[in-house]
Amino acid sequence: MSFSKSHLDRLFKGGAALPTVRFLGVFLEITSTAAGLPPQRHQVLYREATELLTKARRLRARPSALPQPSPQPEPPTKSAAVATLQAQLDLERAHRTGDRLRRELSDTQALMGTLLQIIDALRDIITELDLDLFDAPRTAVRTVRRSLAERQRTEAVEYKAAAEAEYARVDHRRRVLELLWDQAQGNLRRLAAHADVGHLPDLPPLPTRSAPSPSFHAEPALADIATALSRVQEYNDAEEQKISELRGALADNKPLAPDDELAILVAATHLSDPLARDAAMRTILASWAHHPSTRDTLLRLVHDDQSAIRHRAAWGLAAAWAGNPEARDAVVALASDPEHRVRQTAALGLVHGWAGDHAARDALARLVQHEDPGVRQTAVQALVQGWTDDSVIRDCLVALSCDSDVLVRTVAAKFLAEGWTDDGVALATLSSLCDDPAESIRWIAVQGLARQGYISATSPVATNAILQAAELPPSYQELGTLPVAAALRQGIGFHEGITVLVGANGTGKTILLNALALSMNSKRSAFPNGEPSSASKDLAKHLQITWNGQRAPYSCHYLTDRSVPARDRYASRLEHWQACLRSLVVSDGAPNRVVLIDEPFGFLYPTSERKIFDECAELADQGFQLIVTSGRTSWTALSVARVIEIDRSANRAATFDPTKLPDGPPLSI
Repeated sequence: MSFSKSHLDRLFKGGAALPTVRFLGVFLEITSTAAGLPPQRHQVLYREATELLTKARRLRARPSALPQPSPQPEPPTKSAAVATLQAQLDLERAHRTGDRLRRELSDTQALMGTLLQIIDALRDIITELDLDLFDAPRTAVRTVRRSLAERQRTEAVEYKAAAEAEYARVDHRRRVLELLWDQAQGNLRRLAAHADVGHLPDLPPLPTRSAPSPSFHAEPALADIATALSRVQEYNDAEEQKISELRGALADNKPLAPDDELAILVAATHLSDPLARDAAMRTILASWAHHPSTRDTLLRLVHDDQSAIRHRAAWGLAAAWAGNPEARDAVVALASDPEHRVRQTAALGLVHGWAGDHAARDALARLVQHEDPGVRQTAVQALVQGWTDDSVIRDCLVALSCDSDVLVRTVAAKFLAEGWTDDGVALATLSSLCDDPAESIRWIAVQGLARQGYISATSPVATNAILQAAELPPSYQELGTLPVAAALRQGIGFHEGITVLVGANGTGKTILLNALALSMNSKRSAFPNGEPSSASKDLAKHLQITWNGQRAPYSCHYLTDRSVPARDRYASRLEHWQACLRSLVVSDGAPNRVVLIDEPFGFLYPTSERKIFDECAELADQGFQLIVTSGRTSWTALSVARVIEIDRSANRAATFDPTKLPDGPPLSI
């Protein structure tokens, strides 16, 4: 069961809610069973825990020492007596509200445990039904049984979604209760500080409100779980009504003045709970973004330990305080933040709020020497956006063209090839990049020089590649404005090892790959996806392909995520891809083989990229020529691959939107 940081702070300071005896018994029963303790030992631990709980309650109820009155106090006036009586009544109400909050928190936490157990039980039921359905043959004898299993699985999935939704409601209510508990504790401390308020006797305990029992699903059947979820929904509806009553008990009847509300929100940004700080900052930015108190608050929050809060602070300073020197310095500091999205927002914020500012430019220019390659890459992208045609930016790009990180060198090469076409220093740098160790950078440099007429556009074609190049005649207009058509009119040169065509969905990458497979159909093309599209067929008829006459293609393999066989049902998709790629080496003894791969990362986590890279590099070392389509630019990190951007607009640097608070990194609770 998860707890927020504020709850843990209260626990260690002795201010957290004490558990009920019922919760203590259930907790010890679960932990004793998990630890394999005998019943005798469990009983001893239960007695000890009960005694400790009783002592803790007595310590909580012990009156604290009060300040000694002065030797000769003045007799209280009538108004002072009334004020003291009012304070005593307020303190009594605060005690009662605190007791209610303590019980509500305890019941809410118990209900969260119950829902988690229900979700786990449903997950197990769904898994068992999936195994039954997978193993059940489609015969007339088992038609009724299979139909029943499919219906039960549908019900189980619906119940699991309902349980997760109810869990989200309970978790939200827990967070609200913790915020109300902080407010109630503040009221108690304020009222207890009154010098004339004596200690109030212990209030009689209110009747305990029982949460749904954790034994709802002792032997989980779908009918029992449906009943349990119905009761949980009724319980949640009733408890959410109580939240409104508790809020009313802690708040005044009249609304706060705007300045008072801002002061409370600013104070909330000091709370230990990151969710509370983040919610307060969001509200401040929505209603008081240009208030001086907001600026001071944001300048403080740029040092917050939560990257999500630093991210929004950078956005707020750039959106509302553009041109302010203090805000600029704070945003510059965040441009070297460890979190990528914070760095990006800070750098783009400098472009939005301080474009043309020499101090901001110089600060970003210093970051191109930062030890983190991600910081260097973000800084140079911001410099190019905000300070076009500035010789300082050109010098930064020239310096980064020798960077040790291939992604940073790639960014520098792109901007030099596109932005400084008539600059002698830039052209000299591009000439030197034609000998870069990374194939993608050599390709970018050669293409940039070719556009200026310094070298032939056909010079980069690898003479040892099986499939050397593909292009379309200018008269072919059937693909309309698809980016792949524009790229083919300029000509695409394929590397003898790995060529990666990068672009967003809908740019025509798969159409081109299918057309290449159709063009190789007479040479044993393995086309796995059935009938190709009419666009692919038409493109294959007009595609002008340059082959290596000395290496006649012998075989072609076409791989997609749907065509990769699942040899072991317990293996992951990554393992299926690895096994399939390794099998190509021994599948036939052809000396010249082309492999067409469509979106190998479609259903894989980014952490699996490196392993796929290694398998592709191994195939290239074995003499294979690989042509890959992908939506991820991370292939640039593979130095032996030529990465060609099919759709440049899809890879254009992000821009800053001052009207919309962006979603940042997740909060760490």
